[in-house]
Amino acid sequence: MAIRAVIFDHDGTLVDSYEGISRCFNLTCRDMDKPEMNREQVRASIGPTLEDRFTQLWGEDLSAKAAEIYRGHYEAHFLSGTRLLPGVADTLDAISEKGLPMACVSNKTWNYCVRQLEHFGLKEKFGTVIGFKEGFAPKPDPAMILAALERLGASPGEAAMVGDTPIDVAAARAAGVQAWAVMGDYATREDLEKSRPDKIFGNITNLLEFL
Repeated sequence: MAIRAVIFDHDGTLVDSYEGISRCFNLTCRDMDKPEMNREQVRASIGPTLEDRFTQLWGEDLSAKAAEIYRGHYEAHFLSGTRLLPGVADTLDAISEKGLPMACVSNKTWNYCVRQLEHFGLKEKFGTVIGFKEGFAPKPDPAMILAALERLGASPGEAAMVGDTPIDVAAARAAGVQAWAVMGDYATREDLEKSRPDKIFGNITNLLEFL
């Protein structure tokens, strides 16, 4: 079946938020009197919710406090520490010209997704944006994707989910949509291949060949 709707992940797929995220994680580490995180630890923190990641790092008892501190720092750095990834603007323009509806679904808090998309002039490209703290379970649960499809008026069988991590692939599988993976900095090709996406693209522009 032809693809009639495209759903995108946010961090690592549309934007590179590493600089801001790294800065805020390490500021949080200092505030919590914990060792600063290396690049590998920060990269592993992009995808899960903050609460899940801090639970992994420091235990459930400190998770909520750490997430609150992190969000306080992120409010100051979420724009200055983020850049638009190459090819994204042209790809979204091309999909819009084809008349295909798009959504953005992310485990990042909805407010930050929207404000970053607005900052880069991309918000109007999306029929809906769904993020964490909106009442939906985070990816890899399919709830966000299914809600986005309902808002776009599309069925799972005619949609593709584009993301850069195994979490996105798992969410796509659970929702019954095509799982399209884009190579980025937050997951290795080996990790992506193990998650068994339907397609792996070296660059986001490559997906246009299949629309």
